[in-house]
Amino acid sequence: MNAETRPVSDGFQQLYCETTVFEGFSAFHPISFSRVLPFHAQDPVVDDQRLIDAEVAHLANRNDDTRRDVVEAYCQCSLLTEEEATNLKSVVDYFDASFFEMMGEVYANAGMFICALRWYRECITLLETQGLNPDLDSDSIHAGVGYCLYALGLFPEAMAWSKSCIGPRPTTDAICKALIDYEAQLAGGRLLAVERAAGRTRYTVSTFDPAQASQSFARLKPALSEVAPVKEIYINWVSSEAPAPEIEPGAGGYPFKVERDASDLPRHKMNLLFATCGQADALLGMGRTAEAKQLLLEAAVLEPEAGFVRDRIAALP
Repeated sequence: MNAETRPVSDGFQQLYCETTVFEGFSAFHPISFSRVLPFHAQDPVVDDQRLIDAEVAHLANRNDDTRRDVVEAYCQCSLLTEEEATNLKSVVDYFDASFFEMMGEVYANAGMFICALRWYRECITLLETQGLNPDLDSDSIHAGVGYCLYALGLFPEAMAWSKSCIGPRPTTDAICKALIDYEAQLAGGRLLAVERAAGRTRYTVSTFDPAQASQSFARLKPALSEVAPVKEIYINWVSSEAPAPEIEPGAGGYPFKVERDASDLPRHKMNLLFATCGQADALLGMGRTAEAKQLLLEAAVLEPEAGFVRDRIAALP
């Protein structure tokens, strides 16, 4: 054990420090997690035997009793408040595999990101070995993994993971928006807003000419079906005199365009944007300016409204 490695108990070592836990983290997203371990001196942990025993028991036998024991141990170790623990116990019978997700979230909220990844891994294993599970929010779990990798400073892994989870969605979305905005401008209008939920997307578009709008839709429908064949797309044409949809960006420099998205795509994009900026900063620190600029330009294409990305590009030597 080198000087930078954190000393832990045997029980903690067996539960959290086995390299096999992180080898082959996901069959669908084959990103190497070999750099996650070991725990270093600055990594916060709760090395408590009562907690470890409760988690090991639940890992071996998932049921309401072992879930309650884990919640109680979290409360005793100050990972949950008494109120939070009481609320969880009252609905513990609603959990099944999703309890592993809750365990990951508890550790992530406490800044213990390696421990969080250990439990997210259990969720992903269940998803990939048992198929779609209505008890698990797949996108949320995968986004949680990306955030943990970013928070650990594993920027290349966070970027690769987020890109793999996002897949072709940003590309197809950009093409759809460009096609719709082009047709809207032909009709004297513009693309006003985008709303997403599950596999459905609604674009609100202004127009001065309703007749032109119907012609545009006739042209758009087959083109959009080619670009995004598995997505349900709806176009809401509104008069140019009508008020814009009441969708406002959040406060504090929210970097996305005026969109309402009920999916976890924004979380994946945020993980990717922040990890890309982190890796660019690391490259700049090594004097590799050209590589850093390339990464930042890719981030700007992913989200043109991200001011913190544009600021970094403008500040490049």
